[in-house]
Amino acid sequence: MESAWENDPNTNVKIMQRLVQVGSYNTEGFRKWAKSYDEMSFSDEGRQRSNRILTWIEQQGVSFEGISVLDIGAASGVFSISIARKGAEVTAIEPSSDLDTMLAEHAKKHSVQVNIIQKPFEDFVEDNNKQSFDLVFSSMCPAISNWNIVEKALGFAKKYCYISGMSSRKENHLMDELLPIIGVESQGIDSSDMAYLLQLLFLKGYSYQSLIERHLKIVDIDIENVVTKLTEWFVEYRIPLEDKLLKKSEEYLRETYTGKIPLRMGGRFGKVLVQL
Repeated sequence: MESAWENDPNTNVKIMQRLVQVGSYNTEGFRKWAKSYDEMSFSDEGRQRSNRILTWIEQQGVSFEGISVLDIGAASGVFSISIARKGAEVTAIEPSSDLDTMLAEHAKKHSVQVNIIQKPFEDFVEDNNKQSFDLVFSSMCPAISNWNIVEKALGFAKKYCYISGMSSRKENHLMDELLPIIGVESQGIDSSDMAYLLQLLFLKGYSYQSLIERHLKIVDIDIENVVTKLTEWFVEYRIPLEDKLLKKSEEYLRETYTGKIPLRMGGRFGKVLVQL
């Protein structure tokens, strides 16, 4: 099972590596994505999502007051900030300097202290193998891509380890509409990192709670925002980032839609809380 996960070419992180070279944090495309992701994370809807997830963790018996937390792949800090506001001592690992800067700004704005470490999780493991935290937290982090990395995350946890990820390809009705226009076939059922994770936790005797949910929403989005998000959506749908495909998509959208577009999107998401 471990080698199957490691060698599966269709898990989320493998597809992203082929399409956009994960780790290229200094590209203009990544900076645009980071800005968009930050705005989405700290929107009203984004904060409601993070509060819903933290509430679920609390319902499993976890109190954030006074505990030490390691946030792996913290991005711009929507979880780090919320957890710190609940009274935890938070260390946030994020390799992107752009996202680290945003995280520091949010921490200052919300008057909380977050220890920010700018490096990939793999490098943090090498430098801090004696350190431990009450809770290790990782939400939708591409670094959690195989069982070896999961074991390293578990190795930092004294009490709990939380991991979440996609359990299916994201759903987006505009992208489904675009596929035949640009001549790209749907890739069908995807592999699931969450399926590998849950099976390995079970086989190795861990105690955990898990939840798989399907969330769908309809949001009104203007055509300019749709065009801006095309690159991100191409990655989610595992479509090569070719200029001709992006240009053809933009031309179709501008010819077909004006004003606000009711966008239906969502997917299946999994989360697991391991009790050590």
